[in-house]
Amino acid sequence: MTLSGRPTIHDVAERAGVSISTVSHVFSGRRTISAPTAERVRQAALAIGYEANPAARSLRTGSHGILGLILRPRDAISGSLAGSETFTRYSGAVAAATLATGRGLIHVPDLLDADSARVPMDGCIVMGPYARDPIYAELERRSIPAVSADVDPSDARNPWSIRIDWPGAVRSILEALHTTGARRIVYIGGTENNAWNQFSREAYEGWCKRRGLEFQSKQLYEGEGIAGARAVAGELLDLGPSRRPDAFVVGATRFAVGVAEAASVHSMSIPDDVQIASLTDSDLARLHEPPLTGLDLLTEDLGVASVKLLLHRIDGSAPPRRQKTIKPVPRFRASTRVDS
Repeated sequence: MTLSGRPTIHDVAERAGVSISTVSHVFSGRRTISAPTAERVRQAALAIGYEANPAARSLRTGSHGILGLILRPRDAISGSLAGSETFTRYSGAVAAATLATGRGLIHVPDLLDADSARVPMDGCIVMGPYARDPIYAELERRSIPAVSADVDPSDARNPWSIRIDWPGAVRSILEALHTTGARRIVYIGGTENNAWNQFSREAYEGWCKRRGLEFQSKQLYEGEGIAGARAVAGELLDLGPSRRPDAFVVGATRFAVGVAEAASVHSMSIPDDVQIASLTDSDLARLHEPPLTGLDLLTEDLGVASVKLLLHRIDGSAPPRRQKTIKPVPRFRASTRVDS
């Protein structure tokens, strides 16, 4: 066979003794080709110096072989680097699940920025969406299939979302604290307008009303971290023995550390004088002295489920009849008087 110019897919097909479509499927991964045939095609391509062009393959197949991931909370990246594991664990799980399918994963920068229009992806996972999140409208405008890890609180029944059972998790922690005698339980949540904050706060307030207990919820931007929570908790602990909280339930583990530091400043014993529980978990909680009760969000399960759901949508499958629900697990430690 004589080749003129750059080797083409036609040349590979001729040398391997297969059809052009078979060669295309081998390099695109769009259809399963038997191992012997696929190897023959690769050897033929290697022999004549043919290299599959990713851009051309995308135009032929409509597939980039890449999934996108958008972390919506403003403090997701810096917060992870500061000790909150939620987003690093979740991103790692999504990456592993994506690579296992033979695809790649890209962390998408600000999708609303014009420069991000060049990001190639077959579909996108939105982690921790805001209420009425404009990211969804932009993905739809670009005809990019999308799913969310945790729901948009303004569209909580969207079948292309995975629900995290925040209400159930919050109530389980509150009930456990209640059994130890806690009656003045304060909730410190974040300010981001997402399901984590909205549904957790609503569950806390609803539980207090049903129990006939006074409730006091505070909002603190997640980026204020330990120092911010220390200041908020310190003001509450200044109220004196008869009015100050006997327990705190907080959103982030950095908040829990801040509350613990405030308790130390006030010479209060944990958990005898004040109990502390967080609605996330990390080494900040596990390695603290005393170890802090946290909520295991099962982020690995969430990551795998997110990838599976996105691939179903990319394949054109019908939406699930019921949302997949992740039920976080409380990890009771020495900061609460609850038997683990």
